Amino acid sequence: CVVVKNFNQTLVDSGLFRSLIDPSPWRDTQTRVVEGLRLGKMLGKKLQIRGEERLLKNTRLKSGRIDKRLVAELGFNNENVFHNIDVEKYPDGFLHISLDASGSMSGKSFDNSLTCAIAIIQAVDMIPNFDVVFSLRGTQDSGDLPVIMYAYDSRVDKITKIRKLFRYLHCGSTTPEGLCFEAVMKSIINDSKGKDSYFVNYSDGMPMFGNNDIEYYHAGAIRHTKSQVDSMRRNGIKILSYFISGGYESERESADFK
Repeated sequence: CVVVKNFNQTLVDSGLFRSLIDPSPWRDTQTRVVEGLRLGKMLGKKLQIRGEERLLKNTRLKSGRIDKRLVAELGFNNENVFHNIDVEKYPDGFLHISLDASGSMSGKSFDNSLTCAIAIIQAVDMIPNFDVVFSLRGTQDSGDLPVIMYAYDSRVDKITKIRKLFRYLHCGSTTPEGLCFEAVMKSIINDSKGKDSYFVNYSDGMPMFGNNDIEYYHAGAIRHTKSQVDSMRRNGIKILSYFISGGYESERESADFK
């Protein structure tokens, strides 16, 4: 599996990974970018409480700092004249959003999923103690290898990158779900240690991929993908997985996804 860590203008201009990047988008893809940023700012204002600290004062204790308001009670043999202040704040957070860039996602499914992801990225950018990574999953142009591309990492990227480059993001691959998850599993687990951690997945189909060396389909691919998701859960990462439906999937497909 190819892991692309740096999505930038040079990569766009190179013409590589055309299954994930369209150097000359023929649609008005910037509209979904602008809408995502707008929604994200609205969401971010509501979530900023997560970056705030709360002070809780405990008084009438037997030890701590003297509470000046209770000093007079020492004359009445009351020794509980101390207090302390507890600082409560949310732990640091980490979120990895991964988007299925298979060809069947093209159109509204991809547009709406990308708009949603951009909104979350923008909102998280407004929270001081929360990091977010956004990746796309697909295959090389030749289809020979799975690819997962890190399109955004709040620890190194600025929000302006979304406005400049996300209009080039594109979907035109197969669905090597678990293979891509496994390729970056160590990174996801390391990034999540000691934090409130979440993995958000957008997908519209079953895991599938094939080349001259591997056939990754049906029950085997489903079991392997499940094992990768279970590995995240065992490491304390909470999973939110969204099945992007066009209304044509079978009950079996929906059940397998769950």
